[in-house]
Formats: sequence, structure tokens, C-alpha cells
Amino acid sequence: MAEDSLSAAIVLVSSEPAALQALGQELAKRYSADYEIVLCGQPAALEAQVRDLMAASIPVALVIGGVGAQDPDGIDVLAAIRSVDPTASRVAAVRWGEFDAARPLFDAVALGQIDHWVMRPVQTPDEDFHHAITGFLSEWGSR
Repeated sequence: MAEDSLSAAIVLVSSEPAALQALGQELAKRYSADYEIVLCGQPAALEAQVRDLMAASIPVALVIGGVGAQDPDGIDVLAAIRSVDPTASRVAAVRWGEFDAARPLFDAVALGQIDHWVMRPVQTPDEDFHHAITGFLSEWGSR
């Protein structure tokens, strides 16, 4: 499908290259026909990347960011996107087993810093992961 016919973008951000690539591949297999999957390996560059997409008239549906030991500033990175694009849904992606990240995620949702959180896929395909992503996309589309 031609890039200009894509309806929106799903932007992934993490400073952990392996996790970013795995998440990108999982999302691309399921959603690339309808969404542009954009990888951002430098959290400091995320705001500029989102601005570039908006300038190209590509709305950002989801910004999915790594949160946890490898991305300790992940919640702050996602929270900052609200001022750049108030319509993008901010989703924290946490690795299974990083249970110490759970409390900050709950707090971040309660404080409005992120909109949702999801466990990173642990298998391919991970239907629980995709069920959550599809729900987030549906919610974004209805707004």
C-alpha cells in the first residue's frame, strides 16, 4: 500500500534496540496495511518525529513506548507527547516479569501521563497483545 494512503501512524519508542525491533516486527505483521509503523530508537527524538508526521498530514494514532529497566524515563517520554499531539494515545509497553514497573504505570494512568499500558509480546503472534492494541486503535478512531 502506498504511504500516502495510510490512515495514521503507530510510533514506537525505546532505547533498547532489540525490543524496538521485535515490537516493530510484531506490529508490522498485523497492522502495516493500514498504519505506518514508525520506529524511534532515541527517546529524545520522539517529539520531532511526531511533529514531522503531523506536518506530513499523517495523524499519530498510538505512541507505544518502552517502560522499565531499559527505558527508565519511558513514562516521562510518553507524557511529553500530549503537548505535541493531544490526540495520540500514549501506551506504555512493559516487559513481562518487570513487576517493579507496575506501580508507576498505574500511577501514570491515574495522573494522565499515559493512556494505557500493555505487556510486550512474549510469543508470535501474541493475541492478548493484539487484542489490547486493536482496542486502543478502535478507541482512538472513535475520537
